[in-house]
Amino acid sequence: MKVCVDACFLIALYDSRDGLHGVAEALFEKLFDSATHELVIPWPILYETVSTRMARRSDSLGLMERDLKRLRQRNRLSMLFDRKMREQALGECFEELKKQGGSYRALSLVDRVVRLMLLNPKNRLHALITFNRGDFEDVCRSRKIQLIDQHG
Repeated sequence: MKVCVDACFLIALYDSRDGLHGVAEALFEKLFDSATHELVIPWPILYETVSTRMARRSDSLGLMERDLKRLRQRNRLSMLFDRKMREQALGECFEELKKQGGSYRALSLVDRVVRLMLLNPKNRLHALITFNRGDFEDVCRSRKIQLIDQHG
């Protein structure tokens, strides 16, 4: 199973002070240590995860390197490139401003790129781990991608 991850999951996984750290650790162990699923990370998620804050925490960055290296050695890590989706996602951000009433949806550029990746059948994704269910629920439902959150 190809399991895509959101930045909130990776941040919780590598920041022991995060309120969902234990949940993230348990999910990682269940899906990637105990099972043979493939971890799929969109490049924009890496940019968001390895922020200035994480870059300053060498212990967190070292743990991430260890896990990614281990999965890569087992051929269970892949990265999704965003180049073809950047312009479309940025256009969607600006188009959203034109919506009237309560239909405006404040999604980050990163979330819009990931949504486009989830919608692309060529990526053959089976699941998404996120702690921000509302940002992705509609696209996961439409593509029949399992949504995994803090409730499992």
